Amino acid sequence: MLLIVNADDFGYTVGVNRGIIKAMECGVVTSTSMMANQPGTGDALAVLCRGRLKVTGVHLCLTAGRPLCDPAAVPSLVDGRGWFKKRDALFAGPLNAEEVRREFLAQVEKVMTAGVWISHLDTHHHVHTHPVILEALLDVARRYGLPVRSLDTSMRQRLIRQGVPTTDYFCGDWFGEQVSGESFRRLVTTGLQSSAVVMELMTHPGIVDEELRQRSSYTWQRERELAILCDPGTKEWLFDQGVKLGSYLDLAGFPPG
Repeated sequence: MLLIVNADDFGYTVGVNRGIIKAMECGVVTSTSMMANQPGTGDALAVLCRGRLKVTGVHLCLTAGRPLCDPAAVPSLVDGRGWFKKRDALFAGPLNAEEVRREFLAQVEKVMTAGVWISHLDTHHHVHTHPVILEALLDVARRYGLPVRSLDTSMRQRLIRQGVPTTDYFCGDWFGEQVSGESFRRLVTTGLQSSAVVMELMTHPGIVDEELRQRSSYTWQRERELAILCDPGTKEWLFDQGVKLGSYLDLAGFPPG
């Protein structure tokens, strides 16, 4: 099995960026996806442009911070201040597919025009479970020929029907109270037992900084994830299971099973 260990939220804060870089250089994280509208976005792009990291996905965001588009151009996505709505409020109101597509394109273009190689697309808070958002995401993915994170079997089948590359198994359960070395091994074992050819495991490593404390409730847990992902025993265990670590760039050689 090919395992993609993806670190979400690259670009969220400088501390999160530093944790993700460490997890990729010293640990088992093999992929990351960056937010294009956050306080750490400039730092993340600088890291990529200097070549310390070679590639990133885009962690498309509709639920945190301000849009890259003029708020007046995406009124169904923003509140009265011009900030993105929270997830529940976003899903409760009528969504305009063209506005979602416009903002997604702006976020992808910001990363692309910086000269950064993009590996795949996924979304913050899994907002592409919403059918309108998923349709817009599919349009953007097809436009750029990019893989997309599939969250379940039905989404995976739809992506495949649309010709959009994806993994054939996704695990988003290594989060919060579930984070331990034992749970990491258990969740990967479940993927192995499913006969998955390519599995993605979502992670959120980071180093806590003041910006993160102010913006997120998921703080010290990121450092706990980082410690486990960088533990040499984690990589040794994967090797013993015959698991190969890879990224979304490898999908061309591993069609969904």
